[in-house]
Amino acid sequence: MPNTFGSDAAMETNDFVAFIIFWVVCLPLLLLKPESYRVPAIVSAVLVLMAALAVFLWAIVKQGNGGPLFSNPEAVYGVGNLQGSQLAWLMVRCINSGIGGWAGGVNFSRYAVHPGDQVYGQIFSIPLCLLGSNILGIVTTSCARGFYPNEPLLWKLYDLLQAIQRNEAPVARAAVFFAAFAFFLSQLSVTVVACGVVGGMDLAALCPRYIDIRRGSLIIAVIGICINPWKIMNTANSFISAISGYAVFLGPLTGIMFADYHLLRHRRIKLSHLFLPQTGSDYWFWHGLNWKAPVAWVLGVWASLPGFCASVTPASVVVSDAWVHVYYLSWPLSVCISALVWMVLNIISPAPGIGEVDDSDVFGTFEEFQDPEDTEKEKEEEPDHFGKSPTHTPSFERNYA
Repeated sequence: MPNTFGSDAAMETNDFVAFIIFWVVCLPLLLLKPESYRVPAIVSAVLVLMAALAVFLWAIVKQGNGGPLFSNPEAVYGVGNLQGSQLAWLMVRCINSGIGGWAGGVNFSRYAVHPGDQVYGQIFSIPLCLLGSNILGIVTTSCARGFYPNEPLLWKLYDLLQAIQRNEAPVARAAVFFAAFAFFLSQLSVTVVACGVVGGMDLAALCPRYIDIRRGSLIIAVIGICINPWKIMNTANSFISAISGYAVFLGPLTGIMFADYHLLRHRRIKLSHLFLPQTGSDYWFWHGLNWKAPVAWVLGVWASLPGFCASVTPASVVVSDAWVHVYYLSWPLSVCISALVWMVLNIISPAPGIGEVDDSDVFGTFEEFQDPEDTEKEKEEEPDHFGKSPTHTPSFERNYA
């Protein structure tokens, strides 16, 4: 397909056509209920694991070793051997980027039945999967540089598959097709479940009167085009910077939530008040907004913004090394700043209901593993706390009605 886009478009015509096709395929899937994704997601996870291992093993066998990224990385990148502070700050940046990539894992904790259900997944499954995928990608790219020396570094999987088609025998096209199809199914699952549906849930929680989960997912799909994701994916550096951006903007949220729940309230909250959208709730504040939160968030973000802007657009934004190093520390620094600001603001202006809990076990959560029959008896004996607020937050089923 001839390319009709200019050099500054960050993509070619065939890339744009493929993007639109993928986007159109995703749209009808966003209309399904989340429980419908369970089996397809498991199937796609198994298929993509098999495809990734197959490509990895093929690259190792073909190259015979780990490739030039391990044996002679200085020659590949054209830089000297990093030592001292340069190496240290590079490691700090990579660690911070990894934290930014992991920060989205909390999205899936909402499906936990009990408060501790997500602990083992976050401690073992997420690090294992991310570390494993990183190792597979780095080793495969290194091997590809060894047996395809005339190709650029093939960090992107679709670039690697295209290089295989160009450099291998025609019979390799079948293998490329099946591998590409497995990765397509995986990307489809991730896009619909982790981006569309999760974003739809967030928007539905913000504006339940006007937005349900389906509408929220479609809004996210439109935003997905407006942000020009091909610009983010244009270079590996921009992609790493975008991943690090998660740490810049999510770090302050983590600091606020940690300080409020663990340090300020000591894990004692009124569950019934969380579902009262009116002035009678301790968590209503001003029209549902606590003014301290955006203040603490902004103060946590601002310190990392100069370095973040320079990292994303190095050609137009230049800052000192000090600001760049602050950006490399964005997640732990923003967590600490926002947590400290949150505690100070609440000392100056205390919030209502700090350290208080419900007088009765409204939702049967005082004892996490109590007998279900005892829970039902307690609910029958307890008064209706929502009698005066029949329009509380819509239920999950109502959002999909």
